[in-house]
Amino acid sequence: MDPSKDYYATLGVLPTAEDVVIRAAYRALSQRYHPDRFSGSKQDAHLRLREINDAYGVLSAATNRR
Repeated sequence: MDPSKDYYATLGVLPTAEDVVIRAAYRALSQRYHPDRFSGSKQDAHLRLREINDAYGVLSAATNRR
């Protein structure tokens, strides 16, 4: 967990967001930036998807959100 990153901003949710909202934001962004569906370069899609996965990995666990 990198304290300098704003995982909430990466997923586009508020810090007070519930688990359901975080999961929905993750799913929507992962579908949008999936390398097979993204209209831009595949490298950009991979980088963005990695950021999204990292953010969801941290925010999906209640103990990490504190």
